[in-house]
Amino acid sequence: MGDNKQLLSDSPAKKKVKSGKLKVESLTVSDHSSVIKNQKIDLVFIAMHGPYGEDGTIQGFLELIGVSYTGSGVLASALGMDKISSRKFFTQVGLKTPKHRVVFKGEKMDYILDKFQFPVFVKPDNQGSSIGASLVKNENDIQKALKIAWKYSNRAIVEEFIDGIEVTGSIIGNENPKALPLIEIVPKTPFFDFQAKYNEKLCDEIVPARISKFLTKKAQAAALKAFQALGCKGIGRVDMIIRGNDVYVLEINTIPGLTPVSLVPKAAQAAGISYPQLLDKIIESATP
Repeated sequence: MGDNKQLLSDSPAKKKVKSGKLKVESLTVSDHSSVIKNQKIDLVFIAMHGPYGEDGTIQGFLELIGVSYTGSGVLASALGMDKISSRKFFTQVGLKTPKHRVVFKGEKMDYILDKFQFPVFVKPDNQGSSIGASLVKNENDIQKALKIAWKYSNRAIVEEFIDGIEVTGSIIGNENPKALPLIEIVPKTPFFDFQAKYNEKLCDEIVPARISKFLTKKAQAAALKAFQALGCKGIGRVDMIIRGNDVYVLEINTIPGLTPVSLVPKAAQAAGISYPQLLDKIIESATP
């Protein structure tokens, strides 16, 4: 690839790749357009979270100017960011998802509440890292939770609370993607919220998950199926809840965290894949 120059966001992953065989340049969101146009960039390693980073926007821009990039394409990225659309794909391929309803901004909840028992989750349809999400334990708090969710989107999701074992399944690869060891999530907060996701003291992450071989295979198969249902590539992480023998798919992260202490690197390490090796695999699977 050209002079073997790569482009990454300014993240911990950059430091690891810099010590290897590739020439690396930092890229911040504010200057990416001019940098890519003015330099001979062979590949962009996308490590941007949230809107514009994992919703297909940057992927579409890179395709328009003919630059390769890591991870999923435009459509898969957009679907992965949209919880409502992605769940339709999951159910079409036979995966179970929690019972849920979409509530539009300003819509009354009376007829919807009849279909749920408390507690319930309320979340925006287009955010990751549990941003805007609330665990609601009674009817009095539902409107407050909806107002929080509506700050981020005109569509909120009201979702049944499933009391079970929370696991996350990491996937790497393209044509023949591989499921890595499952990680069990045990938050010390009421649920795996934003604080727990970014503070190791607030959550125990156990790998491999403490479940039977049967459930391990079933959950890994569900993660793979969710990944393939959206047409994802390269890397992804699927969040699930296990209750009894049932596996419920919650959502998929098409650009999961990639710091050395993030979930995907932990799963990779359990599979015998070092952090630099993981980054190499992601780069090698980049969209041409």
